[in-house]
Formats: sequence, C-alpha cells, structure tokens
Amino acid sequence: MEKGPFSLYDFLGYFIPGALALYLIFIGLDGDLTDFSDNFFLEKEKKFIEIPIYIIVFYIIIAYCLGHFLSFFSTLTVEKYTRLFYGDPSKNLLSDIERKRYEIKFQNFTFPKFREIIRSNLGLLFILPLIIFDSLMYFFKYKHGYMKKIPSPYRSLVMKKINDAFIQIGYNQDVFANVDNNYHQLLIHYNYEYTQTHGSKLMNYVSLYGFLRVITLISSIYLTYLAFYFYKNYSVELSWTAGKLSLLIFSKLIFYGIITFIFYLGYLKFYRRYTLENLMLILIVKKP
Repeated sequence: MEKGPFSLYDFLGYFIPGALALYLIFIGLDGDLTDFSDNFFLEKEKKFIEIPIYIIVFYIIIAYCLGHFLSFFSTLTVEKYTRLFYGDPSKNLLSDIERKRYEIKFQNFTFPKFREIIRSNLGLLFILPLIIFDSLMYFFKYKHGYMKKIPSPYRSLVMKKINDAFIQIGYNQDVFANVDNNYHQLLIHYNYEYTQTHGSKLMNYVSLYGFLRVITLISSIYLTYLAFYFYKNYSVELSWTAGKLSLLIFSKLIFYGIITFIFYLGYLKFYRRYTLENLMLILIVKKP
C-alpha cells in the first residue's frame, strides 16, 4: 500500500489531539478550564486571532510533536489497561468462550500478584477516572462487544488459515497452543502483502481507534484536573447537603465521566473492528 509523507493517521492520531491538548493547556495557564461561558471563550479566540502567522506555524509543529507523545503515552495507559483487563481483541475473537473482565489477568488471585501488577502499571493512574467509571459500568452489568468471539464456522476457518500462514514461514507447530503467540502481528503484514485493495479500509480503522485512544487519554486527564480543581476550590462548601453547588459539581464530573467512557467505547469498537477485519481478510487472500 502506497503511503505519502502525511496520512490520515497523522491528522487524527497526532495533530488534532496535540492541538486539542495544547489549546486546553493555554486556556488552563491563562484562565479557568472549568469556565464554559461564551464571553470566556470569545476573549480567548480574540487573543488567538491576534497571534502572528509564524507563531501559529510554530504552534502547529508543537501540536504535532505533542500529539506523537500523547499517542505513545496512550498506548502505555489506555491500551495497556484494555489489554490488562480485557485481553487482546485477536485472542478474544478466536476464543472458545466469551471471557469476562478481570478473568484474563486475575486468575489464581493473590495479594503479591496484585501488588506486582499495580507496581508495573503505575502509569494507569493517569486514567484513573476512566478506570473508576469503567468499573462502575461493569458493576452495573453493562456489556460492550469488545470481548465477543467470532461465530462458527468462521472461527475454525480463520484459525486454519492462520496456521497455514505460519507453516509458510517455517513454523510447523500449532499457533494457538502457545497462548502468548502474537499471531496478529504476522497477520497484519500478511494481509498488507496479499490484499492491497483493503489497505485503505484498514488504515481508516487504525486512524479512528488511534484518534479515540488519545482523546480518551486527554479526556481522562481533563476529568482528573476537574476533580482536583473542585476539591481545591470548593472542598469546604462541598457536601451532600450543600445544595445547588454540590449538585452542579457532581453533575459536571459525572457528565465528563460519561463523555470519557463514550470515547473509550469508541476506541474499543474500532480496535475490535480493525482486528476483525484482519482476521476475516485471511479467508479471502489470493496469493499470486
């Protein structure tokens, strides 16, 4: 698949999230991130309009670089959390049964094992609001389709094709006998090699789930900022009986928690779709 110097992923995965984060940082340094009044944003827009063009170009470059950092950091937080608690989509799609949250990493649970998991995943503190909200949704029996398996007969056909692909490169064992075998990594390159016409569709899925992964990270960090801001400025006034102020603040936190969770659901949706597309493509691969 031909790829130019800048792709859709560069804009959705790097530039737009970087620009959004930079915009929030500037507003936070120059005002109040919790103020959403029209006058507040009109004043900020007037300041941005007066910025010289060479400064805007510099900001674009900074936004693009910041987007790269956020994209990488989102793999260490949002993606890592997903794999830790929900597993890889390729493994879920080809699983014998539909597994549940926690089942993958927390079998034979012990406190030392839990402590080691926490120690090796301290970066997840940056998405703590997402984890809390996701846990609440799980507690209330909310189910999303990320862990659904491929129905028969496609599952057995896909597994056979994957084994055939590994035999071609000299791996004569059962691919699925080793649970740690990352067969999807080979599958990505295999499909790019033999299904050129589907490359753009796959890249669209990559761009969408990459964009939503970074936006989920930004939204979760922003929600953390809101929680600390309200605690710092209204801790004395906050109580269950404080009336309208408490209700307004808790409503805002819940609202942004829902928004963050919706972004996360979008990430899960397109991450699974991308993987499902790769798995199903192997059934129609026509080698020259």
